[in-house]
Amino acid sequence: MKKIIALFVSVLLLAVASAALAKPEVTDFRNNNYDYATIKTVLVLPVIYDVSIPQSEPFLKEAAEQRWQEQTLKKQDRFPFLLKTPKDVVDRAAFISGQPAEQMTPQQTAERALVLAADQVDAILTCTVTKCGIGVLKHPGEYVTKYRYVDEPVWRNDRWEHQRVQVPYQEYKEPWEENITQGAVKVELRSAKDNGLIYGETVAANTGADLFTEAPTLTKHIQNIIENAAKRIPVK
Repeated sequence: MKKIIALFVSVLLLAVASAALAKPEVTDFRNNNYDYATIKTVLVLPVIYDVSIPQSEPFLKEAAEQRWQEQTLKKQDRFPFLLKTPKDVVDRAAFISGQPAEQMTPQQTAERALVLAADQVDAILTCTVTKCGIGVLKHPGEYVTKYRYVDEPVWRNDRWEHQRVQVPYQEYKEPWEENITQGAVKVELRSAKDNGLIYGETVAANTGADLFTEAPTLTKHIQNIIENAAKRIPVK
């Protein structure tokens, strides 16, 4: 029974340690002098990339954009201000001017909306992927404790009996390398009038080393970081 309890405690401690490592690294900034109640409308721009996406992840941008919209535009009820897409802003400008809407690519629409933002929204919300790739974590050589079982004679019930006992021993583990998935995103909420930073945050995490995602694929990892960052956006 004592061995079972000890094993349970060891597993529990390992789970707690893993949970602690699972937390991403977060830095944030909030302009406490800004009155958040004045923000009525916000333009949500598509995900921006400051890094190149590996060719091995052909659907990463599509998946990242989907997760960004799921956590912002499709969760309008979470925010106290009205979220608008680039198309919303461009279409309204065309309506006000009485001119027909131009046919534009999503990128062109986003760029046009950014130009029009100061006249139509109070703030602009952006998400930028700043790290995306596979890294290597080097583990040094170390001695690890292992166990083997041996039969030892034990005097019991007026006779010798054999009992299996656990004997610890040390074994050297050679240095080894582990591939880890690395990702980081930056979220910013800026004034549409003067581009002043109202709120900003960076969220970074690794797979493998910190167990941030169950499936250590780069696409899934970036999706999870975007979701984590989006949920941190203050709502008041």
